[in-house]
Amino acid sequence: MTVRVICDFDGTISERDMIVSIMRHFAPEASEPIIQAVRASERSVKDGVEAMFALIPSNQYGAVAAYAQAATAVRRGFPQFIHTCEQLGWKVAIVSGGFDFFVEPVIHNLSTASVDIYCNRIDASGSHLRVRWSKPCDEACDGGCGLCKPRVIREIAQPGDRVIAIGDGVTDVKAAKMADFVFARSDLLRLARELGLPHLPFETFDDITAAILDKGSELYAHLS
Repeated sequence: MTVRVICDFDGTISERDMIVSIMRHFAPEASEPIIQAVRASERSVKDGVEAMFALIPSNQYGAVAAYAQAATAVRRGFPQFIHTCEQLGWKVAIVSGGFDFFVEPVIHNLSTASVDIYCNRIDASGSHLRVRWSKPCDEACDGGCGLCKPRVIREIAQPGDRVIAIGDGVTDVKAAKMADFVFARSDLLRLARELGLPHLPFETFDDITAAILDKGSELYAHLS
């Protein structure tokens, strides 16, 4: 049996949602209604993120990338969490609706462990920024994801594998529904409770590592 950990980035590994932070810095007034509509599930993630980045002229891409890298604060305990998973032989995939210009540098700077990264990129060839989704929804998904976390799970998980999802927001709900167990905070924690998903709350990765190392943890009842 292989344990696969599907971990979100924005608001999970990073303390703040970096897409929201970027928008509130570069297009605060125009982006705020879109942010709220996505959070309320009134607008799909795909549609909302595309609309937000389209607000920013392409000549600001360098400034956006520099801001995102400088502003990313990592949640406590993440490197030790990755080390613990590696020691156990668990396979970790960072599956993010965020972008390569801030996700990849952070992960590579924090860990030398073998971690798969799925994220998106920005096309700055036109007048305004355009999103290029690395894993758009497949036919098994009901659409609107942007980067489709259920698709990634379907592609990498083999029959008999156990899946742990870690996340914080509405973009993580579909992955959480497919997982055997969920570590959740913020909006995902509320939704996991409402949906009755097997879960534990977390605030830092120290909380998750403690649960992983505790063989009596509720986690292991769902991995057997």
